[in-house]
Amino acid sequence: MSASANPATVPIPAADQTWLHMDRANNLMHVHGLMRFAETPDWDAVRAVVQERLVDKFPVFSMRPRKSADGWVWEKDPDFDLDRHVHHVRMPEGHGIEQLREHVSKGFAEALTSDKALWEVDLIEGVEGPDGEVSSYVFTRFHHAMADGIRTVQLLLSLCDIEAKGEGDAQPPKVGRSLAGGPSLGAALRRTTKDVADLAVGVSSGLLRLPVEMLKPKGFYKSLDLAVHPSRLIDLVAGLADESNATVNTLAETARLAFAPRSVETSWSGTPGVEKRVDWVTDLPLKQVKSIGRRHDATVNDVLLATVSRALSRYLMEHGRMVDEISWLVPVSLQPMDSNLPESLGNHFSLVFLPMPLGIESPTELFAALRSRMNRIKNSAEPVVSFGLQWLVAESPQIVASRLTNLFANKGVGVLTNVPGPKAPMSLAGTPITSVLGWAPTSGDQPLSLCIFSYNGQVSMGIAADGGLIPDPGRIADLIREEFEVLAASA
Repeated sequence: MSASANPATVPIPAADQTWLHMDRANNLMHVHGLMRFAETPDWDAVRAVVQERLVDKFPVFSMRPRKSADGWVWEKDPDFDLDRHVHHVRMPEGHGIEQLREHVSKGFAEALTSDKALWEVDLIEGVEGPDGEVSSYVFTRFHHAMADGIRTVQLLLSLCDIEAKGEGDAQPPKVGRSLAGGPSLGAALRRTTKDVADLAVGVSSGLLRLPVEMLKPKGFYKSLDLAVHPSRLIDLVAGLADESNATVNTLAETARLAFAPRSVETSWSGTPGVEKRVDWVTDLPLKQVKSIGRRHDATVNDVLLATVSRALSRYLMEHGRMVDEISWLVPVSLQPMDSNLPESLGNHFSLVFLPMPLGIESPTELFAALRSRMNRIKNSAEPVVSFGLQWLVAESPQIVASRLTNLFANKGVGVLTNVPGPKAPMSLAGTPITSVLGWAPTSGDQPLSLCIFSYNGQVSMGIAADGGLIPDPGRIADLIREEFEVLAASA
């Protein structure tokens, strides 16, 4: 966002306007973060860091949205005051984690108003833990129109000082292909030819196996299932090709996103209300996650997804509405990022569609199913295609964009993110940070958001839920801890 030509106003790009107009009272477009400190940071030092590293560096932090004759713009807030955005909250004596959850949950339900810049930072001190120790927290709320979730994470990290930065620290997860530096036309043609030949071999083999499969006891019921659920033909066709077949994977994943029905009915289905509730899991040892992965030939991401799958399977069984699969929307950064964020910030990401199997008791079978699903996404151009769809939505009239957004959002239960953070300890205003949590916003009728964040050898998961549809996110947090221990024991 260069303010050199007109420092008072800057046009809001269409991609950012989409998120600005998607605010609904029952699902606000805010990206949230929570950092924990064993000691209380100095209040004046926190204000100085926010002023220097956010407000002075990124113009949008002192600008508010306004509709002008030429369209939507960011305009300089004439009444900008840091104290309207940075707040010091002192918990009364005896207030603990439950009161902290209530404070954060209220932040999820309160809109950031357009009479000022769309962000807030709270320094919360005096939170008593179960063991009697007192901690402090910094709670952040940034509107999605300012920056996407991954860039918001970078903004949080830019507030901090990292003791020893290792290669790859604070990089976004690499899923799909980059928009830049694509293959040459000749290479693309060779790849396509190879992919078509691979599919032809798979189809031939499949036709030869068909009579045998039909004679098996469950063969008839499998055919009936395909007739009842035509969308599962996508899995059947994709299964005829190798997992590395980029052409088939791209077509299959795009078809899955376009033709998938509304999210399956479960105990949490319905229209979200205004009330939100949050909970979290902290201090899952990354070494233990990697140990589980080695045992099952799985990645760190596979292990964490398997943990979530097993936990949500138990949660749905407890509520009497078990299903064999749910789908998530997963954000993927489409631009490489470094420590120098552009002034304009903005939204530069895509969403991919991730069906998650449920109810698979065997860790071996569950990891195999997740690995196959992720391999097909990684070996596809789905993020690029999805970005194109998002661009079309952004360029559509507002009423059309809103309906299209809800249409795609309602295909998933919510948003699932996995962001690898710094491997080394961080501090804010000279005070060490013990843990970091994040939450992505939900849209449409999505009732659930889950953010996985790794920092300094520990993994945390932030859970945000609709207060009416999922009134007990703490139960999900407990199940995640329990299922992680079960997988750790199997390793």
